[in-house]
Amino acid sequence: MKKLILLFILTLFGMSRVVAQDNNPSQTSDLKAYVDSLSTKLNTLQHDYDYLYCRHEINQLQSELNDLQHDVNIRSNAILISCYHGGYDSGLYSAYRSSYNALVDLYDSVKERIEVGQRAVRLKILSSNFTQNEIDVLMKGCGTLDRCLSTLQSSLDYCEFVLGMYRDLK
Repeated sequence: MKKLILLFILTLFGMSRVVAQDNNPSQTSDLKAYVDSLSTKLNTLQHDYDYLYCRHEINQLQSELNDLQHDVNIRSNAILISCYHGGYDSGLYSAYRSSYNALVDLYDSVKERIEVGQRAVRLKILSSNFTQNEIDVLMKGCGTLDRCLSTLQSSLDYCEFVLGMYRDLK
């Protein structure tokens, strides 16, 4: 019972302090200004996060494309060296063919991820209040991804051509 009475007294004391604070208009306006300041900071942080996230996605996809293109070029050079150094080996051709097919499958997977990533960036551009400079940077990044994808396709075509040269050594 003593606990209940103590709780009742503490509740009354707490409510009297809240009522006293509500009657002070300067504290209310200070609190509103503080909340507005926090809201502005939150919006700025969200804007910065959205922009950095988009840049990171573009850079990560571009890095994956570059790595894949290097793998394709290395494979093409290995096949070309085999063409110059010796005759046809069916086991080696089979290994080269399966490696090429794996690279093509990886290309298709990366291409899908790029398309999804570009759509996500474009949607973020529409839904965020990026500056024109930020929009230009993000759109140039998307254009660079398209060019890298095209270059990778050309590298795969060259790899297939070299693989055909090796096959014709039979």
